[in-house]
Amino acid sequence: MSRTAPFRRLFGLAVLVSVMLGWGQASAETKQAPPSLDHIVWLQGSTARLNPIVAFLKEQMPGIRHEPLDTNAVRSWQMIQRGEPACRPSTVRTRAREAEAYFADTLLALPPELVLRRDKLNLLPRDAEGAADLGRLLEQKRLRGAYARGRSFGDMIDALLAAQQKNKNPMLADYATVAWGDRMRDMLAKDRTDYLIDAPGALAQLQKLGLAAEDYVSLPIHGATEPLVLGIACPRNPWGRVAIQAIDQALGTPAGAARLREITKDWLDAAGRERLAPQLEQFFQRRSKPLNPG
Repeated sequence: MSRTAPFRRLFGLAVLVSVMLGWGQASAETKQAPPSLDHIVWLQGSTARLNPIVAFLKEQMPGIRHEPLDTNAVRSWQMIQRGEPACRPSTVRTRAREAEAYFADTLLALPPELVLRRDKLNLLPRDAEGAADLGRLLEQKRLRGAYARGRSFGDMIDALLAAQQKNKNPMLADYATVAWGDRMRDMLAKDRTDYLIDAPGALAQLQKLGLAAEDYVSLPIHGATEPLVLGIACPRNPWGRVAIQAIDQALGTPAGAARLREITKDWLDAAGRERLAPQLEQFFQRRSKPLNPG
């Protein structure tokens, strides 16, 4: 063997290591270069009025162009899933959605309720406290149910509904509606369904439709007792991470917490605020600082 062979091998190895280190450094630099954030599309149920949280962020982030886009719940979440440079300003935070989006917490909401035609009350399975047993109701297939497609009602209820859709329960319908499902109450009023899964306050909305509230009853759902955490959702990609961090920094101040507290007064009635008083106080204390969104 030539005496120079070991040196050639060592030289070749050194070159290879150098190339690999250079590639690694370039790769690290590429990963470290964050996308620019100069424009956010806000996916709203209706752009007739700018979402109040978006209005606050527009004040706090003047260097960014804020563009509201009118879209329904289904399409808006599809845009998040595709990784488009857009965010939803009001989304229920669940484990399933955290796998697809980054979140910055904004509000608390009361757990969903079941709104039922009163003449069907005798067919509704209930627990010992009188809450609607949604699991048994879906299994029995005696009443027609409906909910707005693309909305989330929390981990437990979402799992029940997903299982029913997978098994093609003929007594449960999901509808893609304009906005976030505001017209679902028409389904109940026109006797096209016996019950809705809806947010608290649905009875008041029925009254606004000119319907007699006494013809309907609103009940808590067994197992759905914890308040829902709402937040801004941005795609789980590099752009979404930059966007959600900037959004969380803007919200995570005493002024941000104070504005969200004011917005809560429109979001929850006095009874709802009283019911959630301890949780709301803790939430706003945490929200007065950045929350390390994820």
